[in-house]
Amino acid sequence: MKVLLIGPTALDYHGNPIKQRRLHLPGLTLPMLAAVTPAHVQLQLVSETVEDIPFDEHWDLVGLTGMGSGIVRAWQIADQFRARGVKVVIGGIAASLGKPEWTLQHADALVIGEAEELWPQVISDFEAGRLQPIYHMARRPPIDQLPVPRYDLMNKSKLGFWRPVQATRGCPFTCNYCSITSFFEGAYRKRPIDQIVRDVRAAKRHGTRYIAFIDDNIGVDFNYSAELWEALIPEKILWMSQCSLHISERPEMMKLAHRSGCRLLSFGIESTNRENLKEVDKEWNQPERYRSAIKALRQHGIEVSTEMIIGLDHDDASVFEQVFDFIMNNGIPVPRVHIITPVPGTPLFENLKNKGRIVSEDFGRYSGGQVVYRPLHFRPEELQAGYWKLYEKLFSWRAILHRALPNRAALGPYMRAVVWGVNLHYRKHIHHRICPGIV
Repeated sequence: MKVLLIGPTALDYHGNPIKQRRLHLPGLTLPMLAAVTPAHVQLQLVSETVEDIPFDEHWDLVGLTGMGSGIVRAWQIADQFRARGVKVVIGGIAASLGKPEWTLQHADALVIGEAEELWPQVISDFEAGRLQPIYHMARRPPIDQLPVPRYDLMNKSKLGFWRPVQATRGCPFTCNYCSITSFFEGAYRKRPIDQIVRDVRAAKRHGTRYIAFIDDNIGVDFNYSAELWEALIPEKILWMSQCSLHISERPEMMKLAHRSGCRLLSFGIESTNRENLKEVDKEWNQPERYRSAIKALRQHGIEVSTEMIIGLDHDDASVFEQVFDFIMNNGIPVPRVHIITPVPGTPLFENLKNKGRIVSEDFGRYSGGQVVYRPLHFRPEELQAGYWKLYEKLFSWRAILHRALPNRAALGPYMRAVVWGVNLHYRKHIHHRICPGIV
């Protein structure tokens, strides 16, 4: 039995698949699904961003996943395989949160929820000729029983230096725009420390000591994080991840994170406007503390990347200058900015849908860089134009030099090179109207 697992690429501003030479931050879904695939199955993994899809080879079954506009690309790929008579299964966050009929127009089966326990059943049912249209997770797979991801099946020649490892799933916070919160239903689950170390060592055997923890909030449980970071110290890795700013209030945690190899953390700043933060259920973020939090992290050798959102209901045309000033005044070396995007299945989508403010359900545009709703204080075209103008200012050569040249966190040569490489990568994407960070 031959099975092809595909991670579709995202779509650019014009709806074209995004391609590049290397994938610097690969996901974990495909190697994890490969790890639970029965041993008798002949398996191939393809990351479309950097690899071509072998449409014309013989495949018994094709599996696809996707986030954001990647789900639309998954539908397109599925249509091509089904036209060739190949059975197709689609799963992942976007497929799980959307209406089942959206995906079942393109696929023979839909997997809803976390797939580690469902995927072997899909394989078994397919072999027995009884593939079901919907596989719905009956329970969340035990997070203390996950196998080692199949790093060996990842195309090493197409990857950068970083390898994905997961310590926790979900996030305990309830931000109303967040697909992660909706998908995991607010659950926050932590893996056993020894299994995380096991996976780190497996990633190192694949040829790298640079680890990207793909967690959505790795440092929110301080007792657990302390135990994990102590266990990572002997591994002599460098790592980065996403976190909430609560860590900046604990000097001992920042010190321990740095000792364990942490050099870069990404934070959802979202907005400097308290009313906006209240609107999206993230008022625990404290704008008056942003500057001191960033300074504290850097004093402990951890550089800061930020995510911000524009187009919220308390934004007006002044937001572009506010965001620019915040990023420049704080010297954020790796900033990302998104237009608020009402992801289907989130409370934000339902709220705007009920108010008649969704103006497009072309989900290929749901990339974080396009206006798909009716803003309160902008014309849609004004918000769209201002977004790209803001990004062009942030990634002008002068702005890059101001943000990224000073070594505020005393990073070593490799991480300095990473910061510069990301800036050049994002600058190129902005030129082509690709939202930075989506591939």
